[in-house]
Amino acid sequence: MEAFTRSFCSSNSTHYYPAAQQFPRTVYISACVFSVICSISSTLGNSMILLALPKCQSLHSPSKALLCSLALTDLFVGLIVLPLFTAYYLMIILEIPGYYCVIAITYGRTTSFFGGVSLEIITTVSIDRYLAFHLRLRYREVVKLRRVVCILVTEWILAAVWSGTWFWNRQINLLSGATGLFMCFLIIPLCYLSICRGFRRHVAQIHQQASFGKLNDFNLVQYKKTVNNMLWIYGFFLVCYMPYLSSLFAIFAKGLNNSTRFALHFSAIATYVNSCLNPILYCWKIKELKEKVTTDLRKLFNCLSSTTG
Repeated sequence: MEAFTRSFCSSNSTHYYPAAQQFPRTVYISACVFSVICSISSTLGNSMILLALPKCQSLHSPSKALLCSLALTDLFVGLIVLPLFTAYYLMIILEIPGYYCVIAITYGRTTSFFGGVSLEIITTVSIDRYLAFHLRLRYREVVKLRRVVCILVTEWILAAVWSGTWFWNRQINLLSGATGLFMCFLIIPLCYLSICRGFRRHVAQIHQQASFGKLNDFNLVQYKKTVNNMLWIYGFFLVCYMPYLSSLFAIFAKGLNNSTRFALHFSAIATYVNSCLNPILYCWKIKELKEKVTTDLRKLFNCLSSTTG
């Protein structure tokens, strides 16, 4: 512990305790209260999603695996990241500098890890929808559950390795993170733009084939619905993460000072809103999932009622 503190918690460290004390204590208290609320709602909501998703028959198995992995990251945000976030600020409120830096670094690495995993999965979802459109009837032959699971496991490992490189070389961690971020935010819109262009051409082909009495086995309506659902998830992710990404760009441009540090710390709260509201978004956009979650909640309430009665 002492070696760790000497290495990463020196007086010129970005996690230096006196810098954090310059903000009003009431701000930290409010952030802690909000964090506890988000932690509870994210844990409960994503637990219900993970229980209900395997029961959804309308979703293709690889799609369920992608959504399960995304819900799992949100669950870990509620179980791990948000409690660390609360402990991080409690060290400032209660004036306990001894553990402040260690908790700050642990919180920073875990939130980077789960944020990286979420972005990787959302990128994989966009590629999955692109393949579904361009492979058409061959999609289920090519995109197998085992392959998707292997990709997801690889993404979790890559995110863990990237987050851990911070302890080895911060410059490499920063450059690799920026490169990965750029690649993800380039791939996602390119996939969806390609889908939109191909979708218009495909509609024209359907009308042409219908005039000759030919049938088309590709379920265009169902596919369009799944693409819209994934676009909502991506759009909501982007809105919630944009304040945090903007604060990172401000740090790159102006350096780390009191203003950019404050923006970085508290813009992270918006990213946690994504984790606790995602279950609501899933239920809103996926009807069968909503029905399964509602059924599970009824069973839970009935069980609790019979126990208390």
